[in-house]
Amino acid sequence: MKKDLLPQRIAYFTRKCAEKGAVHPARKQPIAFKYRNKRLALYKKLMHQQIEAAGYK
Repeated sequence: MKKDLLPQRIAYFTRKCAEKGAVHPARKQPIAFKYRNKRLALYKKLMHQQIEAAGYK
């Protein structure tokens, strides 16, 4: 994993979490968010592995 791609991956993850959090909790989630929580959790786990592999931790 190249170190120059890590900021892009972190920005993507942050943007997607912000989109999910922007929906009011009393309103129904859009259909695109149905499985997003599982995908974001997996993406976060893989992203942390790549960060450690790049030598940041």
